[in-house]
Amino acid sequence: MVLAYDGTPFHGYAENPGVRSVAGTLREALERVLGHVVELTGAGRTDRGVHAAGQVVSFATRTDGFDPVALGRSLNKLVGPSIAIHSIDEVPADFDARFSATSRVYKYRVLNTPVHDPFRARFAWHVPQPLDLAALRTATDPVVGTHDFAAFCRRPPIAADGFSASLHRTVRHALWRELGDGLLEFEIAANAFCHQMVRSITGTVIEMGLGRRRAGEMLGILRSGDRANACRVAPPQGLTLWEVRYDGVKPRGERPVRRRFPPNPTQGFAVAEGSP
Repeated sequence: MVLAYDGTPFHGYAENPGVRSVAGTLREALERVLGHVVELTGAGRTDRGVHAAGQVVSFATRTDGFDPVALGRSLNKLVGPSIAIHSIDEVPADFDARFSATSRVYKYRVLNTPVHDPFRARFAWHVPQPLDLAALRTATDPVVGTHDFAAFCRRPPIAADGFSASLHRTVRHALWRELGDGLLEFEIAANAFCHQMVRSITGTVIEMGLGRRRAGEMLGILRSGDRANACRVAPPQGLTLWEVRYDGVKPRGERPVRRRFPPNPTQGFAVAEGSP
């Protein structure tokens, strides 16, 4: 299942007791339609206020012969205006939305104008001071490749055996582009991301774009492995999980035909770009 959501009203993707989450809203809708308990696996556990244009969720159903198009239409009527289901496909039983993914793409948008724009405030970080785009690009270059990103990630808890999860990740590309009207976009793709990695990198790079830190410091910060050497974490509203990629995953049948249906007209989302 490929879906998009405005993360503003949710306490993140992951389901937690007592708070509204994307996964909880989706699970309740699925269980209502399918008539049985459903366990969801999401490709990315987006934080509170973070959005998605191409989140992928996998689940198993005991319902034989269900129509994915009809299921999608039913779900879009139940999940509310902040979520849009774009497509549902049947996949092999061993497919896992999280662990089968080969890469993920995030985009972070910065509104670099003297005055904030209330119409874009939910989906961009407003930075009123002028930013040096060349410095942003120079500062971003060192993160491409395989590195230990401990300087830009929240440390995972120590396991019972005394070890913590590796923070080594492979960044395939990281680039800045101008979208016009003062809007800048940072796109980064990697095999996986650790907690707050994109927002931490963005926050540090923005400080360099403002001239508060030198762009040449980025490699040293990365190599230090010390979170204290990085700068502030960028706010969540500018970040969007844009795309999740998989190798060799096709719906069952002779051709990899993707079934699509119009989302709820009240939701106003475009079809997720680059859906797997």
